[in-house]
Formats: sequence, C-alpha cells, structure tokens
Amino acid sequence: MRYRAGWIGLLTAALLSAAAPSQAQDFRRGLSAYNLGDYAESLRQWQPLAEREDRDAQEGLGYLYFKGLGVAQDFAEAADWFRRAAEHGQPEAQLFLGMLHYDGNGVRQSYLLAYKWCDLAQANGAAQAMPCREAAALRLSEAEIAESSRLVSEWFARHQLPDDH
Repeated sequence: MRYRAGWIGLLTAALLSAAAPSQAQDFRRGLSAYNLGDYAESLRQWQPLAEREDRDAQEGLGYLYFKGLGVAQDFAEAADWFRRAAEHGQPEAQLFLGMLHYDGNGVRQSYLLAYKWCDLAQANGAAQAMPCREAAALRLSEAEIAESSRLVSEWFARHQLPDDH
C-alpha cells in the first residue's frame, strides 16, 4: 500500500515556523511561487531558509525532491530534508518520512520506522498520518510496536517543541 497526502492542503495547513519576520516572508514567497507552479523560485526561496534550520522550508524542499518539482526526483534527498524537518517537529515531514520508510524509497524499508514517524506525525497534529501508522502496524509484531512506541517516547523526551507546532 502506498499513501500520498495532498501537498497543497498539507503545506497551507502547516504553521509558519517561529522564524524572524524576514524568514517568514521568504517562506511565504516560496509558498506563493509553489502555488503558481514556479518550483525553481520556491527552491530559491526555501533553500537558504532550510539551511538555517527552518523546518517548514526543509519540509518544502523535501516535497520538491519527493515529487521532482523543479529538481530531479530524488527520494534520498527528499528523505534527508524530511528527516531534518521531522527532527524539528514538523508533522507533515514526519508523515512523509514515515511513508518513505514504509515504501523503502530513498531510505531503508522499515515498518517499525514508518510506524514511529507516522505516530509522531499524528501526535504532532497531522491527522492524515493515521492510515500510514495503521498500515505499518499491520506488518509489525506487538514487540515491534512496543519498540516503536519506545522510540516515540524517547523522541518526545529529547525534543522541546515550540508552542506553535
């Protein structure tokens, strides 16, 4: 099974990061360019933000690579950007990283990691993560689900997320 989420709905629903106003403005410029189909401009706006650890820009870059929009499709590059954003608590990036692990695209195929990332995405507000989490759970033993839940608990113990996540 493969799960795909509607990008426009996910991105527009995503909260802007707690970045400086100029960073938020650059992110919005990139989002506007994305919505107009100007993916090269989205890349130009989001790349510097992503390198400065803006989680929404990282997730945006991940999606551009995931779909091959304005860049060559590259699941490994998408996974790298999604992982960076996911570690910052970006729920849509957590969902996409879970889907990549489920399918084994650009990362080692792992239902355990798919469950972990989709569970985190759901806990962080991505309601669309439930089908991914449930599909992964069907392929895991009870012990593996417990292990994944332990990884999720460890992740939350290590991360203090901003109130606007």
